[in-house]
Amino acid sequence: MSDRRSDGRLPLTIVGGFLGAGKSTWLRHQLYTHRFGRVHVLVNEAAELPVDDLLLGRADRLEVLAGGCACCTGRSALADALRRICDDASGAGAGEIEALVLETSGLADPAAIAQALQEDPILMRRIVLVRTVVLVDVGAALDQLADDRLVRQQIEAADEIVMTKSMGTEEQHRSRLVATLRTVAPEAA
Repeated sequence: MSDRRSDGRLPLTIVGGFLGAGKSTWLRHQLYTHRFGRVHVLVNEAAELPVDDLLLGRADRLEVLAGGCACCTGRSALADALRRICDDASGAGAGEIEALVLETSGLADPAAIAQALQEDPILMRRIVLVRTVVLVDVGAALDQLADDRLVRQQIEAADEIVMTKSMGTEEQHRSRLVATLRTVAPEAA
């Protein structure tokens, strides 16, 4: 990922997906390969006690937003954290952070988070949402899509879909899932 945009806004990537899809594992690998450059990672945990933050030790800065979902009950905490990060990034710490990554709770709707950002004029001047990456558990996704509207909403919000946990699944199942994902999110890569 490139540095801060020429307009000075920090690029934000939202990483979403249903519970157990492998978001933290995927993000840990991206941090290891420096995909995001110098990054401030926010981990949203719906639970009061954070769990996944320990997996992300390679982040330049790591912050946990626990006890609320960033798309609803934790929305104001997310906005406050993003404003503070932007203040830090434009002040004495300027140049230390090139990008932001928000790993959402498995219960979050990334589209609702994107909407909240668009409705905040302060954040819109300082942050730009560059992509929403949604992880999908290959073995569970078809059943989850049939049973849970939230899974469909997460996939519909995706700019990029990453299929995880495909070992041991049959090719026919994977092909059916890919076809379904293309129907649900035709614009996603």
